[in-house]
Amino acid sequence: MNLVLKSTSIYDGVSGAPFAGYIEIEDNRIKNVIKGETDRYDDTSRYQVRDCGDRTITAGLIDSHIHLFLGSLHNATVDIYETSTEDEAARKLYDFYKDRDDEWILGFRWSNYRWPDEKLPVKETLDKYFPDRPVIAFNDELHAVWVNSETLRRCGIDKDTPDPVGGTIARDEKGEPTGYLLEQPAMALVTKDALNVGPEKEEELIEGFIRMAHTKGVTSVGAVHVLKIMKHEACRRLEEKGKLKERVFFAPHMEMDFDEALKLKKEYTSDKLKFLGLKGFMDGTPLGYTGYMVDPYMDKPGFRSEPLVSQEWLDAKSKECYKNDIPLRLHACGDGAVRMALDAYEAARKEYGDKDVRNTIEHIEVLHPDDLDRFAETNTIASIQPCHILMETLEGHPIFSMLPPDRVKLAWPGKSLARAGAVVAFGTDYPIVELDPVDTIYRAVKRRMEDDLPEDGWNPQEKFTLAEAIDNCTKGPAYMMRMEDKLGTLEEGKLADINVFSKNIFESEEDIPSVKTDMTVFDGEVVYDNL
Repeated sequence: MNLVLKSTSIYDGVSGAPFAGYIEIEDNRIKNVIKGETDRYDDTSRYQVRDCGDRTITAGLIDSHIHLFLGSLHNATVDIYETSTEDEAARKLYDFYKDRDDEWILGFRWSNYRWPDEKLPVKETLDKYFPDRPVIAFNDELHAVWVNSETLRRCGIDKDTPDPVGGTIARDEKGEPTGYLLEQPAMALVTKDALNVGPEKEEELIEGFIRMAHTKGVTSVGAVHVLKIMKHEACRRLEEKGKLKERVFFAPHMEMDFDEALKLKKEYTSDKLKFLGLKGFMDGTPLGYTGYMVDPYMDKPGFRSEPLVSQEWLDAKSKECYKNDIPLRLHACGDGAVRMALDAYEAARKEYGDKDVRNTIEHIEVLHPDDLDRFAETNTIASIQPCHILMETLEGHPIFSMLPPDRVKLAWPGKSLARAGAVVAFGTDYPIVELDPVDTIYRAVKRRMEDDLPEDGWNPQEKFTLAEAIDNCTKGPAYMMRMEDKLGTLEEGKLADINVFSKNIFESEEDIPSVKTDMTVFDGEVVYDNL
């Protein structure tokens, strides 16, 4: 019996506007998309018709940028973003774990910008609640961790431990570690043992993430490494068991042996689990003063930060990957890092000619206007996360003290990239931001802060239309994944990955935040049903 979805608001990603009609699913494919009324589905012995009313139906949503394993851990542990003090964050960790026997205490998304004086946290606050249990709390950018004394002791970190290249161990006036470690090389000193949970637990955690993703209409993810953690082997095991009910397009770290990358490219090719390329880090983030800038930070005269790799090394890596048809996904937040990535992509194209290698730049939190057109010129995808603009209020946004007004105009850009011809793919960066594609869409359309101001949006020239925002959650990522012939739109013959929103999302932009997902279809199977 074929499943048929009926609605007065079908957005197929092709017509440009929603329409009334039907979507027929046979096995794992879309068999028909019909506009208007028809009596062809009246035979209830052949068709199961689900009337969705005015709920908007779209292609399955694709989050182009998540950290799958850390996101799976976040989903299973505790979020401490909504805390107003350092002590409250520590206490929230304690309340979650006090009756549990976990060896490691893990928490996610603390933000010192939400605390008085924006002071960085210290180990003593955690020690009050956890004197003998190791704690690792990741900040809301996944670029720093806050740990207690027991974690430092277990990991052998003391005043004599040198800072790793590219990372910082914060220290007090006596040279003792404070419990704050900045950037991945430093974070790696304390996370290795804590994140080694074993194969069975890995699968359990990822399955939990998948179930949560289904409640959001998310049917595919771009999984990129952080701390060189990927877990594609766990996904392969789930696929072999028929339990991988999410398409995972993964990009491990670019420092790996290149023969291993070629092996992954050859071995992971299915529609459910595919090697997407290599992920690298150019810099940190501007808000942490680790974003590499073209011009100095306004409040730190002469300081531009430093890139994590040299241009020479990056150019060579870009050429090696491009020659072998392996895309790069480069984290570049500062405009200097973005320029480095574009230069490397351009160098590869000059050496080997135009090829359909879909390189990506991730985040693009500050962009120099001279580099705007270079995305289209180098066939570089702009992977952006609209929720990254958020602060409690626009007035409290730290970027205004860091950059002059002319540079703020292209901070967290959006529509300018699309106008310049770039393919745009949205993501959340989960668990840095909640896995919430509706909020992603809302922030892209409205560009408002957490207080829902300014009414007209911050840098309103960067706002997308609602249809464009949905396309950036479907068509753009499908192009990134080289799956545009199978995903991203509701068309005959495409894979039946479908999202049904809880209402007509086109009815009122102001009501977008109240929209949920009522049904998710993955590979022709209803995997979430709240209709």
